[in-house]
Amino acid sequence: MLALSTTVLSKEISYDFIQGTYSSITDSSLGVDIDGSGFAISGSVSISPSVAFTALYGDVSYDRFLGVEADATEMGFGITAHTSIAQNTDVLGYFSVINVEVEVSNSFASISDDDTGHSIGIGLRHMATDNVEIDIAFTQADIFDDTGNQIGLGARFYANDKLSFGVGYGMEDDVDALLLNIRAEFK
Repeated sequence: MLALSTTVLSKEISYDFIQGTYSSITDSSLGVDIDGSGFAISGSVSISPSVAFTALYGDVSYDRFLGVEADATEMGFGITAHTSIAQNTDVLGYFSVINVEVEVSNSFASISDDDTGHSIGIGLRHMATDNVEIDIAFTQADIFDDTGNQIGLGARFYANDKLSFGVGYGMEDDVDALLLNIRAEFK
């Protein structure tokens, strides 16, 4: 009877939320570490029991390097399909159309470029306990005539059944990111 009540009370993995994320980024693609930071707001809304619509808006500013500043803005919309593969464990696949605008400026001039591309990925979400969720994801993004592969790891700590705090780490080629977020679920 205790096992049954634990199963009934356990936290379900939700795909209905809004989330704010702070990111601290280190880009070493130019042979030196260039730090940046940003903020993103994202959300997910179930449109069927196993499919969710997703949206993202984010902005990142990089430290001045050799007199040049760089800023990037990203907007994306997509679909996530998910299914349970074991108790408290979901596997998911996702596809998003993304638009990125990059602006580079110095004391004399400013130039910008934007492109629309896509990202596709797979992931795994697991409720390790009623209050802790862990996840891993692999994403491939194709934008600005470049393909990048990213792996991300994260942990989410639930304060209650509607509010949680997350920490994550992502790496892509020469870019590392530390992510901190707060999520409000509405289902």
